[in-house]
Amino acid sequence: MEMPRLEVSPRLRELLAYDKLAGDVPRILVLESQYWLDAACINAARALGWEIETVPVLMEGVLPRKTIERLLATLGDFRPDFILSINLSGMDVQGLFARLFEDLQIPLVTWFVDDPRTIVMSRPVYASAYTVALTWEKAYCGYLEAVGFPVVHHLPLAADPTVFNGEPAESWDFPPAFVGNSMNSVAESKWACVKEHAELAAEIHRAFEAGRVTRENFSRGLEVLLDADVLDELDEEARRHAELVFFVEGTRRLRHALVRLLEPEGLEVYGDAAWRQVTPKAKGPVNYTHDLPGLYRRCEINLNSTSIQMPETANQRVFDCPAAGGFLLTDAQKDLFDLFDVKREVACYSSPEECIELFRAYRKNPMARRDIAARARKRVLGEHTYAHRLQRIVAIVKERFGSRQAVSP
Repeated sequence: MEMPRLEVSPRLRELLAYDKLAGDVPRILVLESQYWLDAACINAARALGWEIETVPVLMEGVLPRKTIERLLATLGDFRPDFILSINLSGMDVQGLFARLFEDLQIPLVTWFVDDPRTIVMSRPVYASAYTVALTWEKAYCGYLEAVGFPVVHHLPLAADPTVFNGEPAESWDFPPAFVGNSMNSVAESKWACVKEHAELAAEIHRAFEAGRVTRENFSRGLEVLLDADVLDELDEEARRHAELVFFVEGTRRLRHALVRLLEPEGLEVYGDAAWRQVTPKAKGPVNYTHDLPGLYRRCEINLNSTSIQMPETANQRVFDCPAAGGFLLTDAQKDLFDLFDVKREVACYSSPEECIELFRAYRKNPMARRDIAARARKRVLGEHTYAHRLQRIVAIVKERFGSRQAVSP
């Protein structure tokens, strides 16, 4: 069945019929929402001397008429080489904009930094011949290909050195710390979304009690987490709510377990007020841009716990902390071994017992912490900044769209 499309005037087609990536520098239009990645990519493009333009959009919901008018005007005035959207921000549920960009032969690059299944919801409407899907977690590549995206690539996160960039300290005046949201309030809201489906809520509880909610199982989908009879009764919206409960509640439990494990060893936690339910010593929130880089650098040890939705990849803290000059003790995600020289640049644990052991050992060895932090920082700034990731994106776009010839699915 032919999907609905927006009408494109001959004048607009003519105006936007230009070679992509044929200029001296790339020209990127960012659909800017409230993701930290928007600002990081904008900063990186400007540092590279590239042309950048933005249109403010929503993470979810219908774009206001004025925003649509601004988007169309910017397309004509700026004539971008491609459009960049994080997690499909700014895209409508019918995929009209995706097909508009296809009709105008303007590549749309969407970079997923959250579980794409809860965003795409098996809708093929975004997968046009001019759409590139990137995912920070390679475990979701198969899903994106199955839903129809013609170009799918794994692209890890990185650091923004305009925010996180400092030499490791010679001394540390803050004790070990974990910085992050307790996830209590967001977990409550996600549980509320399934409370009217009593059997689903009960089955989710059973999955947690049985120990089935792991990173590996989450990436494989609800089929390995829920009973088949319950799963068969769920529509796409109910499946989405179930996945979000598993992600949020599973991550909440991981974080709370880490804090409870290491608080007796001297760990402090920074975040929202709900942390006081876990430890009365909890500190307040930390501003990501202004305060977090300094905190990373001044803490003896920065603890990391990767969320349930990330079975293999490294989260943002893995790049930010060493870039800021901080020492990180993180869980042993598989991708760490591709991104770093783990023996020299990363301290990682594979179990709670190993976490305590390494925590104690590194507290006693400040020079080892500093050496690891310095080597990790060199690696991040040399290979894992958002400028590096943008250069990779441009290479992907250029390979597929770098000529005036129309692209077929």
